[in-house]
Amino acid sequence: MPIPGLTLLAATLLCGLLGGCVTTEGAAPGQADSTERVASGKRTFLQKTFMTMDARCRPISRPKGVLTEPPRHGKVRLATRKAAAEYGPGPFRHCNGKVGPSLAFEYTSKPGYRGADSFLVRIRYNDGEIRYERFGITVD
Repeated sequence: MPIPGLTLLAATLLCGLLGGCVTTEGAAPGQADSTERVASGKRTFLQKTFMTMDARCRPISRPKGVLTEPPRHGKVRLATRKAAAEYGPGPFRHCNGKVGPSLAFEYTSKPGYRGADSFLVRIRYNDGEIRYERFGITVD
């Protein structure tokens, strides 16, 4: 079981070193790792996305994703969507806020379902880095 603080620190360091980052379009500061809320039966793009830029803040081909554990109470579609980079501190901090193509996730619950759901994806960056990311969802 990953340690949440250590996992976040490791992800932040890797983003800074490799130019790949996690974006949380529209998320409040400090809520990037929290469960996202969605309306029952409504197609919703989740806030967390993944992208890569070079040192001059030019977008590089977006990471590839594979759904490794589907949600039990809905479905997920992987898509390309524009997002603002969030590298945090480090050598790519000058790219924070730059917009580029990102790997995004659109979730739709089964009609009438309310409660918790989650899914797991494997994300592969062009440099070969692989990350696993679990998305937690609360369906209202």
